[in-house]
Amino acid sequence: MMYGFFALIPGLTISAYKRTAPVNPKFAGQRRGFAGAFMHLLAEHEELYGYVEKHVRKAAGRSSSVLAKAIRVEFLKKCAKFRAPNQYPFNTEDQGARALVRFIERMRQEQCAIEASAEGEAALEQPLTGQPSGAQQLRPFEEIEHDGHNGDFYFVIKTPGLRGEWIYTTPMRLWLLIAVDRASRAILGYSYRLGSTNYPAISVMRSFAHALVPWEPKALTLPHLRYKDGAGFPSGVAPQARGRLIDLVCLDGAKANTANFTMGGLTTAIGATVNYGRVRFPIARPFVERLNQTLETHGFRRLPIGFDPKAPAEERKRALKAASEHAVTIEELEQIIDVMLANYNSDPHESLVNRSPNEYIRMWDDHAASPLRRVANPEELARRLLRVELIKTIRGGGSSHRAPYVELWGARYTNDVLRKVTDSIGKKVRLVVDVDGDIRLVRAYLRRGGKEFPLGILKAGPPWHLTPHTLEQRQIVRRARRTGKLVAKPGSDMLQTFKEIQQREAEDRKSATNQLVKAGRIGEPQKLNRELDAKARVPEKNWIKIK
Repeated sequence: MMYGFFALIPGLTISAYKRTAPVNPKFAGQRRGFAGAFMHLLAEHEELYGYVEKHVRKAAGRSSSVLAKAIRVEFLKKCAKFRAPNQYPFNTEDQGARALVRFIERMRQEQCAIEASAEGEAALEQPLTGQPSGAQQLRPFEEIEHDGHNGDFYFVIKTPGLRGEWIYTTPMRLWLLIAVDRASRAILGYSYRLGSTNYPAISVMRSFAHALVPWEPKALTLPHLRYKDGAGFPSGVAPQARGRLIDLVCLDGAKANTANFTMGGLTTAIGATVNYGRVRFPIARPFVERLNQTLETHGFRRLPIGFDPKAPAEERKRALKAASEHAVTIEELEQIIDVMLANYNSDPHESLVNRSPNEYIRMWDDHAASPLRRVANPEELARRLLRVELIKTIRGGGSSHRAPYVELWGARYTNDVLRKVTDSIGKKVRLVVDVDGDIRLVRAYLRRGGKEFPLGILKAGPPWHLTPHTLEQRQIVRRARRTGKLVAKPGSDMLQTFKEIQQREAEDRKSATNQLVKAGRIGEPQKLNRELDAKARVPEKNWIKIK
């Protein structure tokens, strides 16, 4: 087959990516610089490829993750015959565990495609997202578009150091995730992700949680930063928009959007229909793509720290220099983002007959008689969007004679009730966790005989027991611990140890400040208090009752 005309199509590749360069040892313990390293390993050593292929053909009914976990130990032993301890995959955080799962999934997909081709059946493709409905026929909150955009501006974050002095990050960028209403063009909610190559599912759900919680203007501290008249988000300026639920969400096929966490939150909690489109094909999501362009050309690029990616290299150098000269705190950065997006909702649109998005929603609510899907307590629903349920096994007993506990994300959880049910060791419990709240406390339900019995709130043990923290913060700290950069003393708190070490190392390395800022606000440790622990076992009203 001739590929001459295919060369004219931008971004089209004929063959898969093949790595030729060895893995840089400087990337040890990090999550970058390993593109194609696993396939390069299998290409060099056919014995490893054959070992994985043999088990994939035998275990057709097992999931890719379960199969990878079963063969991983023997796989690493075979790798040790060819690779030194400082070489791939031994110089990565997970020693190639995730790459092994992805390879098994890819191998199974190729086998299915070959079998379908042999039987003369066409391979099924994911259906494309349909064209958007006419905006004049839609009501607000009926259809929205959601997308993440990497902003064209640099910024430097400053944060207090160990002795109260300012420490600075390297110039960073952020992902801005926005939910846009098709009918009114209003920005309903947003979230951001600092200095990352991509954004996770939790960032997607934060933008929908922001759309539910009634908006309030921030206290502005930066000079010349002001909200316009009528600025804000519908949840705070339109009375009927408070707690309004979305009917249809249009997303692209990014992994964060297709994750079970995102799908479950949108369909189960909100009750919305999810419509996926193809990545990098914005025709099915025109409003959010146009909004991203508007924010860049009339917003971020006009800031001293903004730049045009198509401009010469001097433009980026100027933005980098300006970012270093105009360092901001994380609170000031949030003020800039909130003001810019809130002001957009107050600008008139020609397509809305020179009304602003907020005015259009208020006008629709005043004249429309159609029933609206609303929730009485939007704050409670917002917390539910950032909540996960897990099934874990009660551990303990045996030769160690340890009291019953549940292990979750590197911490051991227990309480007075769980310690007494020694006959339930080995049984399953269902855990309910607010991953964006304080994950030191989780609600547990014992599963026995097809029924569930509440165990109350389990509390994490040392070294995760003093400082309130989110799941993301624990993941960042655990990553630093696995790479040997963090060692906590017995009885100390892991979050405070991480904070002190990063503040101390920030004097010599700005990358330490980057990690500290990405971890977010680390609060002060809470003292152990038996009375507070006893109150924690009593169900609180802000938890949704699960039947």
